[in-house]
Amino acid sequence: MSELFSGGKLTARRIRAHYMGLALILGAGLALRLWGISFGLPNLHCRPDESTLVNKALAIGSGDLNPHFFNYPSFHFYVLACIYGFFFLCGWASGAFTGIADFQHLFFTDPSVFYIIGRIFSALLGSGSVGVIYLIGRRLENERTGLLAAFFLSLAFLHVRDSHFLTVDIPATFYMLLGCLFALRHLAKPASVDWLWSAVCCGLAASTKYNLGLFGIVPLVAVWTSSRFREISVSWAKLLGVVGAMLLVFVTVSPFVVLDFPSFWRDLSYERLHFSAGHGGFELQAGRGWLHHLQFTLRHGLGWPLLVVALLGVGRMLWRRRPEELVLLSGMLVYYVVAGSGRTVFMRYMLPVVPLLCVAAGTVCQATVRRRGGAFLLAAALIVPSAHAAWQHDRILTRPDTRLLAAQWIEEEIPDGASIAMHGSDFGFPQVRRNRVWLRDQLEVARKAGQRGRRLTVMLEWEDYPPAPSFYVVELQAENPLHRRAVWTSYDADRLRANGIEWIVTHDHPLVYSQVAPRLEAELAREAMLVQRFEPFNEDGQIPLFDPTDAYYAPVAGYGSAERPGPLIRIYRLK
Repeated sequence: MSELFSGGKLTARRIRAHYMGLALILGAGLALRLWGISFGLPNLHCRPDESTLVNKALAIGSGDLNPHFFNYPSFHFYVLACIYGFFFLCGWASGAFTGIADFQHLFFTDPSVFYIIGRIFSALLGSGSVGVIYLIGRRLENERTGLLAAFFLSLAFLHVRDSHFLTVDIPATFYMLLGCLFALRHLAKPASVDWLWSAVCCGLAASTKYNLGLFGIVPLVAVWTSSRFREISVSWAKLLGVVGAMLLVFVTVSPFVVLDFPSFWRDLSYERLHFSAGHGGFELQAGRGWLHHLQFTLRHGLGWPLLVVALLGVGRMLWRRRPEELVLLSGMLVYYVVAGSGRTVFMRYMLPVVPLLCVAAGTVCQATVRRRGGAFLLAAALIVPSAHAAWQHDRILTRPDTRLLAAQWIEEEIPDGASIAMHGSDFGFPQVRRNRVWLRDQLEVARKAGQRGRRLTVMLEWEDYPPAPSFYVVELQAENPLHRRAVWTSYDADRLRANGIEWIVTHDHPLVYSQVAPRLEAELAREAMLVQRFEPFNEDGQIPLFDPTDAYYAPVAGYGSAERPGPLIRIYRLK
């Protein structure tokens, strides 16, 4: 126990100040994670992967417990299904829903509330991670180290950013941190069953995101380190118990990885290939991700001052080799080595490392400046770049996305039922309602492919769906692997006119997901008139910095030139 809680009249005052500081840190972290939480909605492609989680969770809630999708494990699908089930019960009890039909109608007309619910859950777990990091830092050294570590994580840009998303990364990191905390508790009391709870939490983390299974080394190292030589047989029993508990938890909360093993192996094999081959055509200069994550991901995710001090903290831990520090280092280093060995380098891959780096930085501040006020002044100076980026990111999220502005203009200016051609990827499209002709075409294609098309069938059963205005949208793409009728790979102005298409929408951006084909650009210059454009950047000439592999249109740096999220959208009308 540190000097903070040692006896004396001053102690009570210090205790109150300590916990008031912790409350402020937790409050600030939660506020940053909730600010701008409704960004982009009702456009469902403003954060990739969210729609997959919502759709799978609702499908499970409808009675099909097999997600039929194993690019992620299944635990978070089931958690969301329970949350949405509770939301339905609350709506039914209050009279907002008279039955399942009303629930479905809400989802198909404006599913924003489903996304906001999932995002708030992520924000709460992200803020909860700040509290867990406080407990880890306190157990590692003392209460002041815990406060410093929590302070760093509450304002760490990458953690703040991803706590806004309905994705699996923040929940998986939360469970992993609980596993680390229980492992440290086991070191303090080797006779306890905290090693089992650590294994359970690591199993939940792995069943939320596969790569978090690498942190299973944390309870293993804790068990091995806490055992004396004469208890070596007990150590082996506990080691086997850790592995068995993790596997049991993983399979229990993601049962169809066993019950539908061929689908699980197919999707897992795809993810392994995707990780090693790269994503989105982005070429790593160093060949592997280790240097990229250090120079780009962690530099912008933490800010370079905090990153430098955190790396000094890691070196200090390696030098001291205290059992508690070795436990945390084992998970952090093993994860970084494996996660950096591929060519796919999403920034979110480094999220599990960020909280532990915050702990390492906290130990350095605590050791460098003994006086309490001096340590927090140093911490405040270190966190400035990261806190500034987090604040700027949230500020950008509160502004209307270019895709929302473009969709609003289309609904107001283009006649109901018109045909519109959109060029580029789904991520950059303004999201407008598709009309019944488009829905019937999609259902026909789905049934020819042997799919039930259940969602499309439900939509078409409602006579008042979709609400006006709605449009027939033709996508101009380079490929059409699913042979969809509304996707054209061969097109020119004459074909567009012949099919009654008068309006064309393009989107342009530094990200590879929004690039206009040169031949279409030349065709539009000759045959069409630019009617409207929606700019994400101001006129200072500087282009913000983005995560190059992720289809997420909010910057990670260079906020001065960013006006709003989204690509540059142009709307043309054929002459």
